[in-house]
Amino acid sequence: MTQQHRIDIEQNKAERIELLRAQRLFYARAKNYQSLFATLALALPLLGVLFGARAPWIRPYLGLASILILLLDVGVFSRKQREDCRRGAKVQEQFDTEVLGMPWNRLVAGGRVDAEEIREITSGPLIPEEQARLEDWYEPIVAGLPLAVGRIFCQRTNVTYDMRVRKEYAGILFWFAIVLWVTLSVFGLLQGLNVEGLLLTMYVPALPVTAFLLREHRKQNDTIETLTTLKTEVDKLWEKALSGSSAEELTLNSRAIQDAIYRHRATNPLVFDWLYSRLRARNEDVTRHAAEKLVAEAEQKLKSPEVQ
Repeated sequence: MTQQHRIDIEQNKAERIELLRAQRLFYARAKNYQSLFATLALALPLLGVLFGARAPWIRPYLGLASILILLLDVGVFSRKQREDCRRGAKVQEQFDTEVLGMPWNRLVAGGRVDAEEIREITSGPLIPEEQARLEDWYEPIVAGLPLAVGRIFCQRTNVTYDMRVRKEYAGILFWFAIVLWVTLSVFGLLQGLNVEGLLLTMYVPALPVTAFLLREHRKQNDTIETLTTLKTEVDKLWEKALSGSSAEELTLNSRAIQDAIYRHRATNPLVFDWLYSRLRARNEDVTRHAAEKLVAEAEQKLKSPEVQ
């Protein structure tokens, strides 16, 4: 890798850390809207469990609240989520293009997020714990590879890390939906509710949270399918890199891969931060182990006379 541009150095510059911080905060704000909807939606079946059998008068209001929450999600929460997701994706794209040494593709990503918006959302103090999480975004071992090859390595890391988290989350969503409905049915039967009572007290109030769980489960699976296809393309490009393809060809192909990564980030369903935190240690260990193997493989093959 040239001394003029090293991924391991570029990613830890103050202006790059600011971009990563802005990206996380934009996504965090989008997740706050999602969390608010999920909390309101989950509160309705809980109210049904606690008061539905003893206070039948509450049942119509629970049904009305379900409709209002669904409309609120469609009319307000989803729109605001999309706006902040796009901002987060653009800021991440700016980080990647600067760190990985690629031109900005305005045709795909549009204009950059204004510097004023980035400053506004990152104006609070940066605590040491947060800075430590943002540093070395890509494995520093990438420094041992030529830029055109290291870039592909980083793109592969983006795809595989995201895929692992989403597979875990999709399973949680599916099983939570099943457990929720079984629990509501059991509580309703124990309280002596008939079919009409179950519908009005338990099932109708649970519609918003169930719609959320099933919708997110489907979206996560669709995203995993997209990421699987994208990983296949990155792996093909990695093999081309190790077979001695020119830096110009690899850079052109990497830009196309990056376009797909940006589109994915701008439209993908969100994953709650608590799951990222829960899986962080394991995923970083897996990523580090894979990085060591891939970089060692690349260094060996790139030194081979056949690829000179």
